[in-house]
Order: sequence, then C-alpha cells, then structure tokens
Amino acid sequence: MKILLLGGTRFLGRHLAEQAIAAGHDVTLLHRGQSGPTLFPQARHLIADRNGDLAVLDDGSTWDVAIDTNAYVPRHVRSVAAHLAGRVARYHLVSTISVYGEFGSDGPTEGSPLATLADPTTEAVTGETYGGLKVLCERAAQEAFGNACLVSRPGLLVGPHDPTGRFTWWVERLARGGTVLAPAPADAPVQFIDARDAAAWHLRQAEAGNAGIFNLTGPVRAADSPLTMAAFLDIARAALGAAAEFVWADEDFLVAQGVAPWSDLPVWVPRSGEAMHRTDIGRAVQAGLQTRPLAATVVDTLAWVLQAGTVATPGGPPRPAVGLTADREAAVLAAWSTRRTSGA
Repeated sequence: MKILLLGGTRFLGRHLAEQAIAAGHDVTLLHRGQSGPTLFPQARHLIADRNGDLAVLDDGSTWDVAIDTNAYVPRHVRSVAAHLAGRVARYHLVSTISVYGEFGSDGPTEGSPLATLADPTTEAVTGETYGGLKVLCERAAQEAFGNACLVSRPGLLVGPHDPTGRFTWWVERLARGGTVLAPAPADAPVQFIDARDAAAWHLRQAEAGNAGIFNLTGPVRAADSPLTMAAFLDIARAALGAAAEFVWADEDFLVAQGVAPWSDLPVWVPRSGEAMHRTDIGRAVQAGLQTRPLAATVVDTLAWVLQAGTVATPGGPPRPAVGLTADREAAVLAAWSTRRTSGA
C-alpha cells in the first residue's frame, strides 16, 4: 500500500510509520520536521505545518490511505481534504474518547451522545474544548470522505515514546519501590491501550479497506474480567520485580489533600468519571483489535525511559508535569497514616 501519514515522528504516528515500513508499505510522512526529523530515512518526508501552507501535497501523488494522527481543529481536516481531493482512496482520522459528552454509567458506545462547543468557531484547544473540537474534526472528515472514512476514538495511549508521561509515571514510580500511594477503590476499572497495538489495528483496517467509527482502547479482556486499578498495579509491580507496597487511600481523602485525579495520580479518575474506563470496544475487537500483555508494555516503557533519559519529545509542544513528586507523595502518605491512626 501507499500510505500517507499526517504526523509520523511522534508517539502513535511514529509507531505507525515504523510498523508500516516494516510491513513493506510505501510510506510518506507529512510533518513539521521538528520531532525526530532524522527518523525513517526509508520514507518520503514532506515538511509542512498544517496551520500554514500544504502546497507540498499538490504534486499529483496518490495514496491508498491517509492516516491523520494530529488533526485538532476541523480546519486541519478540511484543508487536507481539499489538497487530497481525488488522490487518496481512504482516510483515517485518529480522534479520542473525549468526544463523548457524557459517559453514562456503563461507559460509552460509538452511538453515545457527543460533546458540543459553546463556541463552535473556536480553535483554542483546551481541556474544555478538546473533545468538542474533535467532534467537529470527525464531522469534517465524514463530510469530505464519506464511506471511505474511518474514525478511531482512542482512550489513553501508553507505552514507549509517550510524551504525556501519565502511564510512564506509574512505571517509574513502581520501579523506585517503597510505599506507593494508590487511589481506592482497588476494584475500579482501568482502560488504556499500548500505542503500538493501536497502530497495528489501524494498519490492519487500512489493509482490509474498512471504514466506520470505532472506540479504540484496551486491554482486550473477557467482559466479566475487566482490568482494575489493583490488577494494573500488581501486574506492573510483578513485571518490574519492584519492591513496592501499596497504601490505598479513598477518593474523599485524596481530594481533600489536593491530589488531582488524572494529573497528580495519572490514570485514576474520580467515581463520577469512572465510566470512561468502561468504554465499549466490541466493534474494534470484532475488527481485529489485539492487545499485548500489560507486563510487556510496562517493561518496554521502562526500557525506553532508561534509554532516552526523559519522556519529553524534542520538538513537541510543552506539556504540564504529571504525577506527585516524591516529597508530595510522602506528605500525603503521612497524612493518611495519621488519619488511620487517629481513627478519623
């Protein structure tokens, strides 16, 4: 296949490029030349900023599929569609499960209500607008490519080259060992997907010529055996051979201590948002989604961090720090111990 990757040198795009080249596909990468510019010399590189001029796409080249990993506002999709009109057979848009306006109690399906924007003309990407803007990106993609459009809605992407540091924080924290603050309840559901598995699924869909909308997260497990926070941490600890002991503190206490879900203790969401980790992935599984053992993702993530020395990606946008510092975690653990001792 001839594949055009919009993005392709950072995280999911990087894994897509690596796997597509390994499979023998003819790969073209459209990127700004700022993140990993020397990666993939076997591929054709088109350097452009999609916020500016995309004339590099106007050379008459054709592709079997375009996989768009970094459209954040609908203008990005419309511009690409205009430049590729008649020259790409299929288009994949990587969206997000944040498109859902609400997660309900059982978790969203592909038909669940979508987020809306108070100002649909905004292009300011914030925590409040991110999901709504992705909804508009999806609509622009479907309008432009119709039945040739595939939309994936990934949950938390994890693994090597992850620039967010969320999953990686837990891996590094467990590797240090000692007493580890863990968010109760231990049986709360947890979902995420190794970006390498998401990339493999996208390539499988491209090769099969599939279209439609798919929630894309994991791990793939029996419906009656979802991954829990306790299982996640236990598997990770065992995979790393870490001498770590978990102290489970309840949500009310953690919030009272100023510990923020998702950012201070990554992956953890409050009870009110727990259904996000119950996202229905049945359609993606039917279309061939497979996920590797969690232990493999944990080990590979630590190996990457130790080799790279950082989770930051050169050329990438600035990102807020995630995860409690060692001193902050120790202070919260001490407060929890005092509370337990006092019987409060």
